[in-house]
Amino acid sequence: MFVSMWMTREVISAAPDTPLSDIAALLSRHRIRRLPVVQGGTRRLLGIVSYSDVLHAFPADLNPFSADAVELLARQTHGNVTRAAAIMARDPVTTTSDAPVEAAARVMRQRKVGALPVVQGDALVGMITESDIFRALVEMFEPAGRAVRITFALQGAEDVLPLITAIAQRREMRVTSFFAMPRHDPPLAVVQMSGIHIEQTLEDVWNSKHRVLSVTHLERSAAST
Repeated sequence: MFVSMWMTREVISAAPDTPLSDIAALLSRHRIRRLPVVQGGTRRLLGIVSYSDVLHAFPADLNPFSADAVELLARQTHGNVTRAAAIMARDPVTTTSDAPVEAAARVMRQRKVGALPVVQGDALVGMITESDIFRALVEMFEPAGRAVRITFALQGAEDVLPLITAIAQRREMRVTSFFAMPRHDPPLAVVQMSGIHIEQTLEDVWNSKHRVLSVTHLERSAAST
């Protein structure tokens, strides 16, 4: 799965000369925590303003997202207005639309950020957030119908995919997800299959001499459809 499949394409953004009052209003109105700053029609990404950046631009005893604070800022004279360029974080870490979702998730974890602007060249084309990553993860494991998820230990560095493929073909099951974790202790494989011959499939895995650690029976709920 790629970033382009999960990112938000219609991104709320600001210009570098956007007043602080407008930034606070945009964050509050759209219930977002980050506002990319872009250059005119080119959409060149210049920086990003976060909810905390706006908070830090105010005295500790003043809530910048209150109606009184926004009105106070709006009455500032032109020369005293704080603008996006003054408080934005420049050169933010980014990703691209063709990057794997797990690569974007790894960058978020390493850099301790909750979202990444998505760029094509230096132009902003989207935004992907932690919530988008969670949606991708749920979609990966969401069963299409009645299904079973089996977690079992691998035997060294074996390639277990041929075994799973053979079992699925023999029992007329469909593999809906599969991944191996060779660096786990012990090394693990997790396979999810759907179909009507679940009990026979489980028996085949047991008979393969692999140590089965977990069996979870799944069924897509009405709320997921």
